[in-house]
Amino acid sequence: MNKQMCENEKWSSRTVGLIILPFALVLSVIGFLMLPFIGLFFSLPFVLLACVLIAAPESRVCRLILGRNT
Repeated sequence: MNKQMCENEKWSSRTVGLIILPFALVLSVIGFLMLPFIGLFFSLPFVLLACVLIAAPESRVCRLILGRNT
């Protein structure tokens, strides 16, 4: 793994999270309007997935390669 791959890994996870987030929010609004508790129950995992992907930490290997030991 090199520096370029580490940078691409971080950008790709954020990009996927930003792509999923609008769909998850639309799904949660539609789900809340149609079946309030059941709709939110099904949309909540997508919202959490998008947030996790956006805020994903770097892998240990990338931190070592890029010199960020903290």
